[in-house]
Amino acid sequence: MFEGNLAEGELEIGQVSALLDDILPAGQIVKNVWKEFTEGLANPVKML
Repeated sequence: MFEGNLAEGELEIGQVSALLDDILPAGQIVKNVWKEFTEGLANPVKML
C-alpha cells in the first residue's frame, strides 16, 4: 500500500463510510468544508 503496489499490498477504504449521513453534490461539500474552516479560524477554542 505505501509503495503503490496494490496487487501485493492492501488498500484500506470504507472505514469512514459509517459516518456519512447524506450524499451531497461536490460543490455543497466544498461549501460546507469552507464554512467550517472559516468558523474554526474565527473561533478556534470553540472547535475543540
